[in-house]
Amino acid sequence: MANFENQTQLLEEREPKIASSDSLSDDMIQNIFTFLPIKHAILTATTVSPKYKRSWCHNRRFLFDRDLCFRYNQENLAAIVDQLFNSHEGDEIKTFQLHIDPVGIEVLLKRWLQICTKKDLEDLELSFYQPGFTIESTVFSALHKLKTLKLAQCVIELPEVPSGLQFLQKLKLANIHITEKMSGMLIEHCKMLEMIVLINCSTIKKLKLIARQNKHFKELRIDYCEDLKEIEIDSPTLSSIFYHGKFPIIRIAQGMQLYDALFRFTPSREYMQSTQLEALAKDFLHVSILTTTPQLIEGMAVRIRDGVLREAQYCFVNLRELQLFMDGAKFCNPYDITMFLKNCPSLVKLFIDLKNYKFDLGIYWELHHKLQLDKCNHKFTQLKVAVMRSFKFLPSELELLKIILQRATILEMVFLILPENGCCEFRTQDVPEYAKLINSWKASTKAKVHVYESYHDECFGNPTHSKRWILDPF
Repeated sequence: MANFENQTQLLEEREPKIASSDSLSDDMIQNIFTFLPIKHAILTATTVSPKYKRSWCHNRRFLFDRDLCFRYNQENLAAIVDQLFNSHEGDEIKTFQLHIDPVGIEVLLKRWLQICTKKDLEDLELSFYQPGFTIESTVFSALHKLKTLKLAQCVIELPEVPSGLQFLQKLKLANIHITEKMSGMLIEHCKMLEMIVLINCSTIKKLKLIARQNKHFKELRIDYCEDLKEIEIDSPTLSSIFYHGKFPIIRIAQGMQLYDALFRFTPSREYMQSTQLEALAKDFLHVSILTTTPQLIEGMAVRIRDGVLREAQYCFVNLRELQLFMDGAKFCNPYDITMFLKNCPSLVKLFIDLKNYKFDLGIYWELHHKLQLDKCNHKFTQLKVAVMRSFKFLPSELELLKIILQRATILEMVFLILPENGCCEFRTQDVPEYAKLINSWKASTKAKVHVYESYHDECFGNPTHSKRWILDPF
């Protein structure tokens, strides 16, 4: 016992001692206060000792978010921000975040930015509620320590050589007119870039992301840049790509090892060339996580290739999670989905959002696809979880459920989420009949099927790619 007590005492002596507030110097406490968001810093200064009353004048985090914009009108909010800038006595402002209408306060905005250029600013976020403000090239040239840049609804003037952005790591542009030259300039000169996010950025028709010299670039996110027709990517370190919008020409250099990809193409009446969809799919065969729409599956379906009617030759060898949004499908049915899953031998989790789509099980299904499925003995040997949202218990949807249950040999959980509008063919009194039918399909004795009226995060894990993936990636 004594030996044990000695060992315990020795361990306690080796543990680092956490200083209490009484043992901290006044300068240290005041320095801690400067890292609080400005509104918390002001509140703290009014409730602690009078000697820290002006600690907010040295604050480093000027955060004026969307909540403040809704709480105060433009005039009052601008007055608050201006007073804080005029009262600032510190050497640093690390973060400046502002959501505001810029019209009528352009002079103030320019002055605030000029102050920031002299305060070692690292994070800048300006979200304007209407266009009308221009950030001049002199600002970007002077921000030598900037790491994060988020801009919305403004005009940006970049210098010929943006040397001030040499440490930029994360870039997010929303509702901004950019050109191929501007994007190329940023990619070429910002060697520390890790992430680029473009949201509703018009005028850019071609994005050329040649970043072989950038050893840090990891993630590209593009959300509905309407004029974008072509994307060319050559970045050995890029691991994630997220794209939502019209189908463009996408070229991805050979040898890139993407980890996850999201390609959510908006429904279009324009014809999507199967050869381009097939080429795109083969560019990211090594991904582990994929979210996509049925256009990709339809592009890989049976068609005449080299004079022969056959499927595309491909294999997503590492794919462990697949999420499929059915909006925009033209002919995709359970057969097409099954053939796609057959080429995903490592798949563990499957998420399908059916929305309002109804599978067409017509004559071609009855005379061809159904017979082909009966001849195909392929099993999903790794699939453990399947989630189908907006499941209406239609015969065609039950056919897909049957295929999954019959072929997934180690399946553990199936979650069927009913449509939010309540329109489905599931009735409480039919539960015994459905239970008997579903149990007869199970290849895995461990498989449990649950039906929910709505999506419950606490009941099962969400897909890696959230529906809100674009809103705030950093």
